[in-house]
Amino acid sequence: MESGCTHCGLCLESCPTYTLWGREPDSPRGRIVMIEAALADAGSVSGPMIAHLDACAGCMACVSVCPEDVQYGDLLNLGRAAIERKRPVAERVRRRARVAAQARSGRLRTLSGTDGVEHFTPAQGETRGRVGLLLGCSGRASFDALNVATAALLSAEGYDVIAPSRPDCCGATALAFGEPRTAHRRAQDTIAAFAAIGGVDHIVVNAGTCGAAMKNYGRLLGTAQARAFSALVVDVHELLVREPTRLTLTPLALRVAVHDACQLKHGQGISAAVRELLRRIPGVELLELPAAAGACCGGGGAYRASAPQASVELGDRQARAIVQAGAQAIVSGDHACLRQLTERLRAGGHEIPVRHPLELLHRALAATLEPASSEASQ
Repeated sequence: MESGCTHCGLCLESCPTYTLWGREPDSPRGRIVMIEAALADAGSVSGPMIAHLDACAGCMACVSVCPEDVQYGDLLNLGRAAIERKRPVAERVRRRARVAAQARSGRLRTLSGTDGVEHFTPAQGETRGRVGLLLGCSGRASFDALNVATAALLSAEGYDVIAPSRPDCCGATALAFGEPRTAHRRAQDTIAAFAAIGGVDHIVVNAGTCGAAMKNYGRLLGTAQARAFSALVVDVHELLVREPTRLTLTPLALRVAVHDACQLKHGQGISAAVRELLRRIPGVELLELPAAAGACCGGGGAYRASAPQASVELGDRQARAIVQAGAQAIVSGDHACLRQLTERLRAGGHEIPVRHPLELLHRALAATLEPASSEASQ
């Protein structure tokens, strides 16, 4: 497979691992050379090659700056699948177990009956549309409050919300672990799950990684059904800024730093919408983190498993930028980033709250509706 990469080097300063270590094999163009070699000759895959590809955070920052429109994400997925077949058997079994566990985590939460989101949440006021909401595996397991906030805000803005208990997982984790067949199966299950709830105007996602994966189903599966599904997928931020807001929000006096989740900014091209939503909250002062490479926090689930030391280095670099900005809170639009930034800030002795933008919006909305509630005061 020819990548179209001209090796111009414009990607280098956008790559978090290249800016950490300054090594050509840990740059996008260096990894492209290795991926092309692995695809041309499986026998060329070596231990060092696996290590360099594992060290790629998959942030897609290189795609955002590439003048040749090289589809690095597609190349990386092919490369990951190629090197996965060459790993020691015991390591492959452990990695597959992690992929399976990720999907089960959300299913167990649903079976326990502790999901906080109703299957159907009606629109408040005049209806703007009918949407399906992805609850997600990680979302149900660890970010139920975010799903509750998402459904409440969509309802308040006039959307009927249907939140199906399935699918278990969108398949993004399997793809990141070099398991394309599993990813394909989960993509097909996701499409079937939303087809089962009937026609919707949009399929809404509140996690950057899941949204980027689902918007790519058309390319991943190559079917008309998958392309039609992907066309319905929207990130919650981009949907909420399309119409004038109906929300009445209580002021929150907070200096908030915005961390652009990689799969939101580079995977989906969504950045301004996050800031527009936050500016709707009276009293919030937005702080921008340095634009230089390093915006990736290294928090991807597969990345934390495949390159734990690099994950820590990237997370600590971003945590330092947050502290230096003087933020009272940090927001990010992806589960992995929320978890990683919380951990790395605490590891450095900083108890700065890390929230999804919708959680701040919901907090301001809840304070308006229930000024005496404990949630509004937290």
